[in-house]
Amino acid sequence: MRRAVIDIGTNTVKLLVADVSERQMVPVATKDRTTRLGEGVDDSKRLLPAAMARTVRAIQDFLAEARALGATDCVAVATSAARDAANRDEFLGQVRHVCGLDVELISGGREAELIFRGVSSDPEWSGAPILVVDVGGGSAEFIQGVGGKMELFQSLPLGALRLTEKFGEGRFAELCEHLRATLTPALAGYSASRCRLIGTGGTITTLARIECGAVDHATISREKLEALLERLEAMPLAERKKVPGLPPERADIIVAGGVVLLMAMEVLEASELTVSVRNLRYGALVSD
Repeated sequence: MRRAVIDIGTNTVKLLVADVSERQMVPVATKDRTTRLGEGVDDSKRLLPAAMARTVRAIQDFLAEARALGATDCVAVATSAARDAANRDEFLGQVRHVCGLDVELISGGREAELIFRGVSSDPEWSGAPILVVDVGGGSAEFIQGVGGKMELFQSLPLGALRLTEKFGEGRFAELCEHLRATLTPALAGYSASRCRLIGTGGTITTLARIECGAVDHATISREKLEALLERLEAMPLAERKKVPGLPPERADIIVAGGVVLLMAMEVLEASELTVSVRNLRYGALVSD
């Protein structure tokens, strides 16, 4: 069956169309569009009209593309920004009215579950103990488990857009200290020494593209990640937007998102991280 999933995130709307059978999948098309649905939501607790309009247009376009590719079933899920917004029902109603699509608003726990299922669908490490760190626009998920079964999981409000709005530019050291203080107790029960550390989400795929020129299954060391983030942070935003592999619309939030990964690696005493493109969208397609 050809199915599609639309992931409505805080910073980005993402589409995956794939042929799915017996919990296996063959991707047909993947697309994403930055709409910044969560712009300002951390302070106001409300979705802005312009942000909702941008996001609804993206969903409408992606739904049309999925149907044109022959998808017979399309599901949509919304995450951190919609969870936190007092006017989320207004947004969900707009999507229903314009697109004829009912969006599932998922909890942080459900988000972690779908991310872990997505990563575990990769035959490369489907039976291995893994520790997944997914940095989105509004939240970051930390999931440890083996064989597709979660052992530990949590969702923290440490997304790239959320942290950028809170800390702005030029506060790299302060952001590191904030994340170190937050993650040290939060990750106390996790163990990277007996797991493969895997990063998912737009932040790590972008950083891998810049550093390695490749994404899926690419490996980046903590030292190289730190050096890359320091180099990007030192650039004026206009210069950062010209870095090969870095989409201009992500240039302002890439450092904050990357620091979440860097501080997680430090707290977990992990020397390297492997990248997976199989995240929430993939998990939603193989979900029961």
